[in-house]
Amino acid sequence: MKSKIIVLLLVFTSSVYAQLGIKAGVNMANEIKSFSQSNIATAFTSKNLTGYQIGLIYQAMPKKSGLGVEFGILFSQKGSSFSDSTVNSIQQGYKELNYAEVPLNLRYRFNFGFIGIYGIAGIYGGYALNGKTVNDITNTIHNETFQTFMDHLDYGYNLGAGMEFFKKIQLGATWTQGIRNTAYTNTVIPTPDTSTNRVFTVNLVYLF
Repeated sequence: MKSKIIVLLLVFTSSVYAQLGIKAGVNMANEIKSFSQSNIATAFTSKNLTGYQIGLIYQAMPKKSGLGVEFGILFSQKGSSFSDSTVNSIQQGYKELNYAEVPLNLRYRFNFGFIGIYGIAGIYGGYALNGKTVNDITNTIHNETFQTFMDHLDYGYNLGAGMEFFKKIQLGATWTQGIRNTAYTNTVIPTPDTSTNRVFTVNLVYLF
C-alpha cells in the first residue's frame, strides 16, 4: 500500500510544474462606505490610500496545461484617506489597516516562447494585525482596537492579469474587492452603515 502511494506521489510531482516566489507590490486602497444619514454622506469623502504588499506566493500547474493554482501569505496595507466636515472644523487624514492575507486563485497562462500572458481569479481571506487613524489637521493618532475576533476579519475576491518573462519574472495588476462589512463603532470618524475594502495592486513576482 505504501509503495502505491509513493508511486502516485512521484507521478503527480513529475507531471506538475511548481514554483515558489516572492511577491511585492504597491496598493491603491480605498474603503467603500455607505451612510444612512444624507448630511454625513454629503460631508464625508473617502479617497485612495497608497500602501504596499509583500509576501510569498506558490504556483503550481500541470506541465501539459496552462491552468493551475496559486496561493500565498501576504502582508497587505489597506484603508483610505478621508475628509470630514460633519463637525464644526474640517478633519482630514487617513486610516491605515495592516492585514495578513491568504489568496487562493485559479490561474491560466498562455505561452509565447519566453513570454507569457496570464490571468487569475479567486478568493482571499485576511486578518487585521493592527491599524491606526491619523488626523492631519490636529496631528493626532488613534490606534484601532478590535474588540472581537470578527472585527479583525476581511474576505472577498481577486481578479488580475499580467505578463511573465522566462517563467521567472511576473509583472501584473490585481483588483481585490472585499465582501465582508468591516464597519464597526470603534473609530474616530463617522461610522458608516457598511464599509468594504477595495484595493488595486501593481505587483512584481520573482519565482525561484
